[in-house]
Amino acid sequence: MSAFIKWLGVGVGMVSLSVSALTLQQQRDIYEEAQSLITENKLAEYQPLRKQIDSYALTPYLDYRVYMADIATRTPDEVEQYIKDHYQYPFSQSVRGAYLDALVEAEDWHGFYRFQANKPRMQSYQCSYYFAQYQVGKTVDAFKGASELWLTGSSVAPECDELFEAWSDAGLRKDELILQRIELAFARRNGRLLNYLKDLPKSEAARENAVAIYNLYKNKSKIEKFATSQPQNEINKNVSLAALKRITYQEANPELAIQVLDNVAKAQQFSDKEYQDTADYIAYSLINTEDEDLAKWRDKALLSSTNPKWLERRARLAIQHQDWEGLDVWISKLPSKEKNSKRWKYWQARTDIALGDVEQGKAQMQSLLGSRNFYSIAAADYLGKPIKYSTSVLTEQKASVKPFSSSLSRIKELIAVDKITAAKREWRWLLARANAEQKKALAQYAASMRWNHLTVIATIDAKMWDHISLRFPIAHQWWFNFYAEKYDLDPVTLMALARQESALDIDAQSPVGARGLMQIMPKTASYTAKKYDIDYAGEEELFEVNKNIEIGSQYLAGLLGDYQGNRILAFGAYNAGPHRVKLWRARTGGKVDAYSYIEAIPFKETRGYIQNILMFEVYYRDILNEQGSFLSDLESEMKY
Repeated sequence: MSAFIKWLGVGVGMVSLSVSALTLQQQRDIYEEAQSLITENKLAEYQPLRKQIDSYALTPYLDYRVYMADIATRTPDEVEQYIKDHYQYPFSQSVRGAYLDALVEAEDWHGFYRFQANKPRMQSYQCSYYFAQYQVGKTVDAFKGASELWLTGSSVAPECDELFEAWSDAGLRKDELILQRIELAFARRNGRLLNYLKDLPKSEAARENAVAIYNLYKNKSKIEKFATSQPQNEINKNVSLAALKRITYQEANPELAIQVLDNVAKAQQFSDKEYQDTADYIAYSLINTEDEDLAKWRDKALLSSTNPKWLERRARLAIQHQDWEGLDVWISKLPSKEKNSKRWKYWQARTDIALGDVEQGKAQMQSLLGSRNFYSIAAADYLGKPIKYSTSVLTEQKASVKPFSSSLSRIKELIAVDKITAAKREWRWLLARANAEQKKALAQYAASMRWNHLTVIATIDAKMWDHISLRFPIAHQWWFNFYAEKYDLDPVTLMALARQESALDIDAQSPVGARGLMQIMPKTASYTAKKYDIDYAGEEELFEVNKNIEIGSQYLAGLLGDYQGNRILAFGAYNAGPHRVKLWRARTGGKVDAYSYIEAIPFKETRGYIQNILMFEVYYRDILNEQGSFLSDLESEMKY
């Protein structure tokens, strides 16, 4: 029994205090004690505690854990009803999977099929779903499902083993299906799976074909021999298409791909689209080639393309070289949607001006003004016009948040006890159940509660793009001001960077391990702390607002120092690393302006990253009523 429970003077079997006699902190303490008792499976001791916190916001989480403890004893109808009754809780979505696991473990296939009447999303459950069909006599449907699951280039969940065995024993694992899977494994570069599959076909012709594909996987340079020696069919054609791409990038040998393309295409009867798609792929790999003949082949191939990705990349190469005549050609080749975007209208205007049609170019620039868009501001900068864009303000709530009061109470309490991940899960689940007007009301509510990250999430979910004051909360301003002054930075720059990096989520963690508001990698934090003598106890500190901002600010200050205060280069290095900035500057060769340099960056993420932060600074300055230029004199005048 905890010291707190002893202090209350209650124990198991004793009369509990009334809820009204408990303070919020006392309820929190009882809740944590109850959590521990559930973990230790001491449910008899847990029950008296549970009665004391019946009205506590987080108590439903205790009830959920207790329910899940013996879910295997429930009937399918009981579990289905539980899910319906608790739909307002995000944990309701995990009940189904847990119950399915229990049914599989008990080998209750009739119960499984009764409970899961429709095909599940997860592959492992799909395996069990079709096996349950097989067990209840729906053999045709089960084996059709087995065929679908078989056709993947990846390994299949072990839950499919029994299903596949029954399917194979029924004589339905045909050689054609084996070869189709070999094709998929080839495209996925799954050598282990290929090695397993090549020995499965029964007919001599299929085995020879399977071995030929496997040998091609081991030596892609034999593509022409493979294409001309193997039968022309969809499988061998798709393998040939994949092999040409593999040669181009993985083998870094686009010259060989060009050399064999026509013969391979003829032998395997590529369609015009398949030929062009392959040529596009090879051409894209040559975007930075310095070989004049390869460059000519690249451009000839791309002139026949309709793929906006490849054409936009070629247009960026023209910008990189300030080849305005070439840029005019490549913009003209873009599909209408891309050509009419503000991005390419801006570059068409720059092209017209560079080629002497100044009036037309300026008129195009003028048409871009007034939008909440990077290229609108770039046009204003070019014309020397003030920055203007549309904004919206919610003056009244057309919808009420009252229907969500219990969910909001839980979120409030989860934030109070620092269970941020659970709070975010509740918030996203709440938004998923809200209509458009309710989402707007919830965004306003979150803003009033200073739930900065949740406010941002709601504005994105509700597509409130013009509601700048809601989309860009003023969060952690004291710390941003403090470290901005300490490291001689603009606090608006720090706020804009944090908004871009994490949407102001102090608990953010990226798939690669970047942490906190300013999304700092642990290695970067250790390097920065050591270099600048910052107290730093380890990566968990990166979830602390002040430490994250301190290290992120110092790291950015260091980058700005390296680039003489140029934010464009510093932001690029913060996102993609200084080595890539060095490479990109080498390609532009000190010949382009700031906007051309940003556009020439080959990484879509980094281009958008730099543009967003510059835009976010504009928004934050307007919100804070502070003056500041879009680009500094250094950034505007420098050649990159």
